[in-house]
Amino acid sequence: MVKLKKLEIVFIVLSFLSLALLYYIGTEKITAITPNEGEKEDIIQFIGLCVYSKGDFSVLYNGTKTIIIHKNLEPNKVYRVMGKTIDSSKSTIDVFDVIEVSPELLPLETLNGTFWKGSACYLLLPERIRLNKCLNVSKGETVKVDGLFYGKKFYVVRYVQEGFLTRPENNMPFVIKGVVLDNRNPSTIWNGSEEIKVYLPYKTELKIGDIVEITGIAKLYSTLTLYVEDNSDIKFLGRTNITEIGKENIGDIAYGMCQITKSARYLKLNCTSLKLYGFSAKFGDIIEFKAIRRKNSLYCIECRVKIPREKLSNSICHPLSNIPSKIHGRVTWIKRYANGFSIANITNEKCWILLKLPKSLGVSLHENLTITAFGFHSTYRGMPAFEIPSGDELCLEKYS
Repeated sequence: MVKLKKLEIVFIVLSFLSLALLYYIGTEKITAITPNEGEKEDIIQFIGLCVYSKGDFSVLYNGTKTIIIHKNLEPNKVYRVMGKTIDSSKSTIDVFDVIEVSPELLPLETLNGTFWKGSACYLLLPERIRLNKCLNVSKGETVKVDGLFYGKKFYVVRYVQEGFLTRPENNMPFVIKGVVLDNRNPSTIWNGSEEIKVYLPYKTELKIGDIVEITGIAKLYSTLTLYVEDNSDIKFLGRTNITEIGKENIGDIAYGMCQITKSARYLKLNCTSLKLYGFSAKFGDIIEFKAIRRKNSLYCIECRVKIPREKLSNSICHPLSNIPSKIHGRVTWIKRYANGFSIANITNEKCWILLKLPKSLGVSLHENLTITAFGFHSTYRGMPAFEIPSGDELCLEKYS
């Protein structure tokens, strides 16, 4: 009984020694495939990763050495081959036994990076490492990859998905979701808390008000900036909210019908303190609009003049303060002051008003001239008066 136990112990020890020897020979002692003269019939074994296979020709690599065998194998799998040397200068082996084995028998390298797909498939560390095959993961997703470098590529044996970055890192892929505030290049995306600049591929344009998901390479400037390589990296998710003017948040589309109180390279409206860009109209016009809300302004998406100022009623007899108005009448008299300021009396039937004409307007009127003016009602020395913001708001019609 004691002898039997001793034999079992000896058998177990010999088994461990055999496995250790196989690993040592297969991964480290590749020189055994190039025996000295007179030893060409020696049987050798080699454990390696199949890095190429076509027809009955395959190449195996173990991290340091390469062998060639005339047998069709599956790339990216690890094999143990046994055979004898045919051509030592080319490391060609005549194989008589091939078994797929665990990748753990190779000195695999582990890389942590982000999967990226362009003209080929890469792992970004952030330097680009070209992979021998594409991974079944989303572009921009972080992965842990085990494999071997062979030539100019990293040959993948296995990988684990680790999700997307939650915070941007310089020169690394990042995914953003948000509303398009500006569709020029770079475009501006509002993600709910900050503006992100996005440089798009050539001839690619987003639509203002669209909700999009974009994958690109992040640059950490003062403003987060994303560089997009391909149209397929842009996904349309829908349209943003439409909200009544005054109730909108950044990224919403505001709608309303308001009157223009100032017309320059932007419009000022009587219903909001925000400036409206992207549309032209005249002082006093009433416009109907849909506009995207940006941080400090509105930008027109759909805008039209609902009521032109010319169709406003003549308010010379019914002045309203702080509202863009129209007056129409005849110049009955003019008084000019030494400083260049003038007052013109405008009469319409039984009503009259004083039209203020600062020198800065560059306007000169004459008696009996019929005029239409657009501006605001005010007073002059306790009398009803009218002020125009610029000379463009005064239309001279005819002598009566």
